[in-house]
Amino acid sequence: MPNILYQKSNPKPEEDLVLFQEIAQGNRLAFEQFYVKYYQYLCRFALSYEKETYLVEEKVSDVFYYIWQKREELGKIQNPKVYVFTMTKNMLFQQKKSTRRLRVDLEFEAVEHKHYVSAIEEDIIQSEQEADLRQALLQIIDKIPPKSRRIFEMSRIDGLKYQQIATILDLSVKTIESHMHIALKTISLTLTQTNKNK
Repeated sequence: MPNILYQKSNPKPEEDLVLFQEIAQGNRLAFEQFYVKYYQYLCRFALSYEKETYLVEEKVSDVFYYIWQKREELGKIQNPKVYVFTMTKNMLFQQKKSTRRLRVDLEFEAVEHKHYVSAIEEDIIQSEQEADLRQALLQIIDKIPPKSRRIFEMSRIDGLKYQQIATILDLSVKTIESHMHIALKTISLTLTQTNKNK
């Protein structure tokens, strides 16, 4: 699976709605376009839950199989992007429940110093736009705790809003903000340490 960490996923919601409408009418070309647009992003998202690549690819393929099989119902979907991310998460959860009990505990303290976080956030966004820092940022992002990294990637890479992430992961917006605070603080501390070592 190619490294797509820094390729932004910013499809326009109305384009996805049009594709879903066409898929609902049996348009295979529209289905293929939607598949190409989201397959790799869903695989990366799935890898934050499941480390076995073959299982990830199998479950993401199942998502698209389900979409095609239930295509006549797609007209009811208001946000295709949230829909496929949520479906991917749910299919992975079903897989995990069949092998072991899934334990999820995402209780974090409320976000503090929002002005500080916003300043860091702007710095990170600006840094992401500079191609020569991409490899360094990849190494830094590896240091973010897994659950916080998942949310950071959904926000910064997949272009999802906090409310959309909360819907997909079945968490509160406050919890999403807390994870983003952890991710951005980790990045900030790592960058500070890196600069000191230069």
